Amino acid sequence: MLTKSFRQYLGSAACSGIFLVGLSLGTSPVFAAPQSISSEKELSAALRSEKTPEDHLRISAYYKEKAQTLQRKEKEEQELADYFATHPSMYGKQYPTPYENHKWRAENYQREASEALQKATQHQEAAESLSASSH
Repeated sequence: MLTKSFRQYLGSAACSGIFLVGLSLGTSPVFAAPQSISSEKELSAALRSEKTPEDHLRISAYYKEKAQTLQRKEKEEQELADYFATHPSMYGKQYPTPYENHKWRAENYQREASEALQKATQHQEAAESLSASSH
């Protein structure tokens, strides 16, 4: 019988092996896909050089991912705001209250996520427009 830690080690080693095989397949030219945007600096460069539908799709994907991240943060902050709304005696008379603070953050994340989704849609439409005009 294997110990729990040894089974975990075997599981992580198997996952590592699968990851390496997937990575090696993903680097072949047959599976080449546009590089994803991973920073504001890369986004800025992509926005300056956007010409093809693929460029717009990369930018759209970046904004969609950003929106998802912001929506997760919004949910976390809203849950904290709801918690503090039901436990007002925990924080006394400080200002802003934890409820107000978390509520403001949740609203801010929601606004930023909406803006990111709007930009993603704009770039998606630009990609579709360029694709249609090239055919």
